[in-house]
Amino acid sequence: MSRFMYHGTNMLIGKINLEKSRLRTDFGKGFYLTDSIETARNWAARRVSAVGGVATVIRYDISSDVYKLPGKRFENTPTSQWLEFIVMNRKRREKSSSMNEPRHAHCWVSGPIADDKIANVVEDYITGDITTEEAIILARAIPQVFQLSLHTLSSLDMVDYNSVHIKQFKDSKWSKDWITWDAVKK
Repeated sequence: MSRFMYHGTNMLIGKINLEKSRLRTDFGKGFYLTDSIETARNWAARRVSAVGGVATVIRYDISSDVYKLPGKRFENTPTSQWLEFIVMNRKRREKSSSMNEPRHAHCWVSGPIADDKIANVVEDYITGDITTEEAIILARAIPQVFQLSLHTLSSLDMVDYNSVHIKQFKDSKWSKDWITWDAVKK
């Protein structure tokens, strides 16, 4: 059994390359997906606003076998464990630190998505300006939206690259139909 998951970006991505993933993200360096196409559209629009490109939503078919790999699942609402995990992954380390990215050994991590203010919340929490309870409230997880991050090559093996489909935002609107990856490459 598999499940469609979406990735919002500003460029075309076919095969996922973990080396190109950003550092110090909520669940660590990895490839992030959501079950909400609207959230993926918003991520794509924010990425385009920040660095340019074309807003793109990519639909990947992820095998449910990914959950048989070692991973970490957080409940649908923020908890202190969720917050501490985000803090661990987002905290800056000394350049001499031997800790690599991601900062955990999980093949995948799933749980709620924090809103855009999480970086400020984490900073205030680390410096002791706010309590754990205040940080959880301020993090404001986006209701009813699930994210899955993939962190290892074995988790990427659960992606069906033969069923990658794409929608792009062009001429002030999202494409109506999904385009296959093969059609885009032409």
